[in-house]
Amino acid sequence: MGISSIASKGWNYFKRAGKLYPDFVLGTGNEKFTQAVRETVRGRKTAGQSYMESVWSGIKKGTQEAEKHNDKMIKQHGNFWKSTWHSIKSTPNVVKAGWRYGTIQATKAGKTGFSKFWSQFKGSMKGLGKRMPLIGTLMIAVTELPNIFSAFKDKGIVGGITETGKAGLRLGAGITGAAIGQALIPIPIVGGIVGYIAGDWLMSKFTGKSHSEKKAEAEEAQKQQQAMMQQYGMNPFGVGMGIPNTTAAQQMPNIPQPTMTPQQLMAMQQMLYAGGMTNPMDQDFMAMTSGMNRLNYQC
Repeated sequence: MGISSIASKGWNYFKRAGKLYPDFVLGTGNEKFTQAVRETVRGRKTAGQSYMESVWSGIKKGTQEAEKHNDKMIKQHGNFWKSTWHSIKSTPNVVKAGWRYGTIQATKAGKTGFSKFWSQFKGSMKGLGKRMPLIGTLMIAVTELPNIFSAFKDKGIVGGITETGKAGLRLGAGITGAAIGQALIPIPIVGGIVGYIAGDWLMSKFTGKSHSEKKAEAEEAQKQQQAMMQQYGMNPFGVGMGIPNTTAAQQMPNIPQPTMTPQQLMAMQQMLYAGGMTNPMDQDFMAMTSGMNRLNYQC
């Protein structure tokens, strides 16, 4: 396979991913994906596949099912964004419809009081569950807004757009991981959370740390540097005291500064170097009478 063929195929995958991304992240395409992966893994023995082979086959099949769903939504509502806006606007009505359905079922069963309320509540939650992929994704996206705004403020338009792209890639990888995790770990919520964390972590190795993470690390490093400067500012072995800034000098404990005034230090010097304490012969009677204690001054 030549380079041009590989490039063409890669570009094809890129266009397919870009077309699928909006519905997969914000819409319900990920549900179709999860369902296809789960069914393929469950039927692996019939297909004569190993577990890992069935997972890979499920991912390919799930992608195809998600693309079909995406095309259907576009034809039904005109485009994806109109479909998404319709889903957002219709969420309250969907919850109300679920509540009414629960009321009808409770009435048929002769339920009253708390049991009737519980049936109504379950009906409303079932209706809300149809919008949870959209709601959950929007909530995650909202948490990224401060990071993106900070990038625009600190690094300008280019930095903000770059950070938006990084956030989008991590969000897409997280949702994909959540869809796979929910298929492989069929425990409500748990599989999705585990998968999302794994997908986001893997993509972060490619995109690198977010602007907010880098900014927080830089601020922490600056605080530590300021603390070190304050610490060694009182240390005569630190920087600025005429002694090289070596590791050993930095590790020396703080030594108290002298409390004597310059006049007191001068008086002490005079007493030590010119007084009687330095020459024991000054206190000798023979030396005093013979004048030997003054020889050093006469030489």
